[in-house]
Formats: sequence, structure tokens, C-alpha cells
Amino acid sequence: MSSKHIMALGLRPPARPNGRGYEFTGPAAEAAEDQALVSPTLLRLLAQGARLTRRGELSLIGAEVSATEDGRVEARPTGLFGGRFAAKLSRTMEGLNERCIPIARREDGLVYNLYQPPVPSDRMLHSLARSALRRRGERPPPTTCTLQVTTRCMMDCQHCSAARFKTRDRQELTTDEWQDVVAQSQDLGIVNIVFTGGEPLMRPDICDIIAAVDPQRAQPMIFTNGYLLDAERAAALQSAGLFSVYISIDDPRPEEHDGLRRIPGAFERAVAGARNALGAGLLVGISTYATPEAVADGRVTRMVELAAEVGVHELTVFDVVPTGRLLHCDHLLSAEDKRWLIDLERTHNATGDLPHIITQALINGPEGNGCFAGYHQYYMTAFGDVDPCDFTPLTFGNIREESLQTIWDRMAEHPAYCARADHCRMQDAEFRAQYIDQIPDEAQLPWPAEGCPARPWVAPAEGVPAS
Repeated sequence: MSSKHIMALGLRPPARPNGRGYEFTGPAAEAAEDQALVSPTLLRLLAQGARLTRRGELSLIGAEVSATEDGRVEARPTGLFGGRFAAKLSRTMEGLNERCIPIARREDGLVYNLYQPPVPSDRMLHSLARSALRRRGERPPPTTCTLQVTTRCMMDCQHCSAARFKTRDRQELTTDEWQDVVAQSQDLGIVNIVFTGGEPLMRPDICDIIAAVDPQRAQPMIFTNGYLLDAERAAALQSAGLFSVYISIDDPRPEEHDGLRRIPGAFERAVAGARNALGAGLLVGISTYATPEAVADGRVTRMVELAAEVGVHELTVFDVVPTGRLLHCDHLLSAEDKRWLIDLERTHNATGDLPHIITQALINGPEGNGCFAGYHQYYMTAFGDVDPCDFTPLTFGNIREESLQTIWDRMAEHPAYCARADHCRMQDAEFRAQYIDQIPDEAQLPWPAEGCPARPWVAPAEGVPAS
């Protein structure tokens, strides 16, 4: 059994006079600033008492978390106000023990999927503590960001979602700018930082950007086509602190994958890249997407078999979404297709066999967490434009002109994103008619959100939108 004590929120006398006589510490400090934990007078007295502790700091909210060898997790809250954290902590542990099977061990903790921190880990408890400190009814902070560190790529995919972001008229963000984006993202509460492209491994400074992620607050992962992922590169990524890597494979048939990617040998290099990443000790997944035809003819099932053969930890199956070069096409999964994918995920994962399967049909649908875009997640282009997600070509501001907090607040207040949606907005006909269909075919993306009508968009209460 591995056990870990984590302090998410502490209290101490201020390092510099601030007129209050105390300051919060720890990753949940920012969230605590707006909370009336107790009276300011009592906080000042407690801060003075903290001087008498060995660390000069008093624990307000923390947890003792343990993971057993048989894959169960246990936790108890600690700290003066740990009781406020108890219900959230208990529900999380119960959910993991009842519904999830760990797929790996990292950092002396259990990994349940490649998108979430190990249990226990500092960033896992810090995220829970921030969530527990939210006021009732308050919008949750974003937990995931996807950063397109470059538009450059050696491939020319027919279905590229990022192709229309490319331009020679603008300069991509520098190393220093991306490192600042990482810092601002962590301050917002981001736990999972996803690096993508283009092809992110074409940036010679990618390891420097990855190394900017504080492992106590967030974890870095990468989506790559695998073409450049040789053993040396995989080892360098692992040394830089990369938590997981996803290799994109479009089709289990090598010739079809190569044809879609428009480069011979792309399939072979992708599989080799996955094996090199495994050899470097990284957590590895394969990402693919499901079309109606891929569901009907068994290609999705064969992708599961391929992932098992390569030996990766996880397979993510995205829905086919009209975006990028295919922004105005009409090619969506039916409700029956999504039901088949959901059943596949649940049936397979119940066995505990690798790869663990994640389907967008479930996670972003009515039976899962709903649409992440602009609610739990944001996307940033290589030029600093901030969008709701990598599939949604609407921008709410640029990081070179405003802070990330300012842009996120603007997005969160927009009629299309101010409330939770129980399914992917980009697959919803009404959302597309209101916000997407009016974007010209030849337009440079992303499209300014202020150019779209600001009428409230209300997602259907339940069910999967018809294609």
C-alpha cells in the first residue's frame, strides 16, 4: 500500500505586510481568497499561531490518501477545515472503487486513465480541494487545456482539423510565451495540459515547454502522429516530465492510414513511435475516430485489437466531427452508432484488459460529463488565439493582447458557453446553424466569436442530437 499526505490549502503570516495579517498558501490558495472560511480576525490569530509550527504554516485543508495493491483507494480529510472537503473526497473515492479499474501505477499512485492524475498525487488532491472550495452554483474552473504549439507538420492529412489555422502572416508563440501560457493555465486551475499541433515534435523546444509544467499542479501530455518519435526522442520527453503520449492512427489498415495522411510509411512509423514511448516508460495511448462506416464494418473493433497488439495503455475513440478542412461537411454518427460505441467501452473496460477504452460518445454525451468546450476546457492556437476546443473554430481573444483569465471569463459569459451542454456542441445542428454555418468556406480560422450572433443557445435537456 502507498500512502501520501497532501496539503492543498495552508495559512501563514504574510511574507510582506498586506494589511490582513495572514496569507493563504498551496494550490487552492486562490480559490480560498473569495471564501468566507471563518472571520478575518480568527484567520489572523491562526496565522500568528502558525509561527509556532515546525514549518511556520498551518494546514487548513488536506488529505491522507492511500492506494492498495489490489487497486482500491482510501482517503480521509485532514486540516482545520478538512470537514468541508470530506463529502467531495468520499464521493470521488467511492466512484473510483465502484466504477473504475486502474490501468497502471505512476508516482506511487493508481492511474485510471491517461487524462487524469494518479491517485494519490499532489495535483489530484489540489484539484479536488479547489473544487470543494467553490461556492454553491459557482461555475467550475477549467481543468484541461489543449495547446497547439505549432501548425507545422510533415503530413498533409485529408481530414486535418488544424489546417485552416495555418498562416504565414503571423508569428507562432515563442518558448517564453508558451512557458507563460503554461503558468497562467495552472493559475486558472488546469490539471491536464495537452500539447498538440500540427506536429508538436517539430518544435525543437518542445521539451523546454513540457518542463515548464509544475507536476504538483498539472500534468503534460502530447498528441503526435508518431513520425518523429524515435527511442531518443521518447527518452527526452520522459526526462522532461511528460506524463503520457497519444499516437494518432486513423485506420487499422496501413495503406488506408497512409493514404489519409498522404505520406508513405506513416502507419509503420506511428506504431514504432508507440513502442518507443512504451520503451521509455511513458504512459501511451492511441487516438482514432469513428465514422458510421468504421462502426458498421468493424474497423473500430480492429483498432481495439491493434492497440492491444501494440501494448498501449489506452485507446480514445473520437466521434467524427465536421471541423477543419471538413468544417461544412455533414457526416455525423447516428444515435445507434453512439450507443454501440458506449456499449463497447463499458463491456470492454469491465474486463480490466488493456487497452482501456474511452469514447467521446460516452464521455461527452448525456451519460457522461457533457461537452467540455468552453466549460471545462479551452484550446489555444499556435498564434495565441483562445477557442472553446480544438474542434470549435471560434476565438474569444488572443493571449498576446489579454490575460488568459480575462479571455476565459469572456468565453464563460458567452450565451453559447455560460451553461453546461449534455452533448458535443459541434455535433448539434442548431448550434452549427447559429455559430458555424455562417463562417465563409475560404475564411482564415479561427473566426472571431463576436462576429457570431449572441443569441442564447440552449442544449437539449437529454438525448443525443440527431444527425
